[in-house]
Amino acid sequence: MIKLRALVTLIIILIPIQLVAKLNTTQQNYLAALDALSAGKVNQFNQLSKSLSNYILTPYLEYEHIRYGKYKDTQAVKTFLERYPNQSISHRLQHEWLLSLPGKGEWDTFLANYDENLKSSTLHCYYLRARYRSGEKDKALARTADAWITSGSAPKACTPLFKIWLKSAYFKPEFAYERLQLALKKGHTSLASYSANFLNGDQRKAANMMIWAHKSPSIVSSTKRFPSANPYMKDAVLHGLKRRVRRRPDLALSYWNKHRDRFEFSTEEIAELERKIYLGLARQFDQNASNLLASLPSEYNSREVLEWQIRVSLRARDWSSVLKWVEALEKTEEMDPQWYYWKHQAYLAQSIEVPLQDMQQLNKLAKTRTYYGFLTAELLGAPLSLTNSPLPVTLGKHTEIGGLPEIDRAQEFLNIGHTKTAKREWQYVVNTKADPLDLMSLAKFANQWGWHNHAIRAVIAADHWHDLSIRFPTPYKQTFVTAANQVNLDTSWLFAIARQESAFAEGVRSGAGARGLMQLMPATARQTAKKIGLKPSNNSLYDPAYNIKLGSNYLSSMYRRFSENRALATAAYNAGPHRVKKWIKSSPALSIDVWIETIPYDETRRYVKNVLA
Repeated sequence: MIKLRALVTLIIILIPIQLVAKLNTTQQNYLAALDALSAGKVNQFNQLSKSLSNYILTPYLEYEHIRYGKYKDTQAVKTFLERYPNQSISHRLQHEWLLSLPGKGEWDTFLANYDENLKSSTLHCYYLRARYRSGEKDKALARTADAWITSGSAPKACTPLFKIWLKSAYFKPEFAYERLQLALKKGHTSLASYSANFLNGDQRKAANMMIWAHKSPSIVSSTKRFPSANPYMKDAVLHGLKRRVRRRPDLALSYWNKHRDRFEFSTEEIAELERKIYLGLARQFDQNASNLLASLPSEYNSREVLEWQIRVSLRARDWSSVLKWVEALEKTEEMDPQWYYWKHQAYLAQSIEVPLQDMQQLNKLAKTRTYYGFLTAELLGAPLSLTNSPLPVTLGKHTEIGGLPEIDRAQEFLNIGHTKTAKREWQYVVNTKADPLDLMSLAKFANQWGWHNHAIRAVIAADHWHDLSIRFPTPYKQTFVTAANQVNLDTSWLFAIARQESAFAEGVRSGAGARGLMQLMPATARQTAKKIGLKPSNNSLYDPAYNIKLGSNYLSSMYRRFSENRALATAAYNAGPHRVKKWIKSSPALSIDVWIETIPYDETRRYVKNVLA
């Protein structure tokens, strides 16, 4: 008993003082039990576990004990899975247990307990290997292609099976060709090169050119390098052209004119490629873009094509064309209500009387809590709509969701400072629920626990957009207020930037490397820190106060750089000041609403609208 008390004391020392003050004896014993097991003191762990038999987190003690034993006790695993069916902790254990079996040579046990619902590519490969070993060789090899044809690298667990399959009659060169194309679509050139090694003749030559065209799209300007006698070269040309469209759609069009009659392209391939090229030209506001888009087959007059026709017309201040393309979009029944704003502007610019039906649509738009709703309300002199509709979650529903073991455990994990595990429990429930009311209730729990990014995602999944307390929370309010005052910016603007950047998740890191609440890139953060006399620190970017201070100063610098224009500064915060400077240069004397709608980048355009709204 003395040793146990000493262990509990040690655990308490390691926990933040603020949390220790809140821990009861049961919680302290739970943490002590985990620490005892981690230290290999199994007897102490068992003693503490016995005293926690009715504790909400007891399943985790059982789980950790099974893990400690390296999943060797099969009966203990099965008992656990039966005791806690369809729960996050049981799914986690089942996955880990199955992963451990092949390494111990327990293939029969694996095969008897495998569950395809676990959706693990590693487990799937183990399953096929288990079937192969059990004598079902043909059935295993017949299903191997699906595991091999992926856009990324396959798990190491698949390698032994792949070696057999690649030498078998079940492997076809077409599989390698398909995988090469999938890999290039994801930008995985090394995997594409690996796939090309399994090809021969015309396929291999075309594959090599496809990889080259991926890396250097300008190579498609040559017709000699893509001989039409090789039918597979068509795919290399198409891939290279699509790559060229991304930065130089004008060159892509030039290359396309060289190759179009050299290969037997299908009607669909021609229309789809030309749609990409013409849209690329529209994004650059090429003078021929509108006519080219109009030349597409009618079935390719998609919502995206018609919207870009409107933007090109807006940039050219061609109001009759704006009206024409809005009306064309309206006929597709896919039109976003925002375009009624531009339809009205087209009427005004041409001194055309607004039809009653369009006026009704405009009044309806003015009552929405959106960027264009606010613009329209201002245009009509109507009050702004700040519709607030609290989540329609009954006490009964909230109690029902709160009674789920995962939510119960999530609350307790929060109480003892295990936030990561708490979020895992909550997310498991979200992943298993489709009913909007369930998702709304989960959003309320997330909001209550300060997980604002999780709450926002949950209400969006539930398609409920009007609970302002959840959609527009104000965490770290005093820190934002102080930072805003120091740089003389509106606090609401800083909140809007942080919400759009990270949904207030202070520990988030983007794929590009941006970090923290206001998603600062390390280089930008270092420059800003030096300017204001702060010590640069990448790790500190996850600290809300540090991140907000740097983010607010960087936004302030963009605000000053772009003549205190909030829209331009917001665009610069997202896309970078050099791009915004380029966009301004190419579009002088545009009204700010037209400028925002004609931002070439979809992401930045949405970003600016969301922040300003």
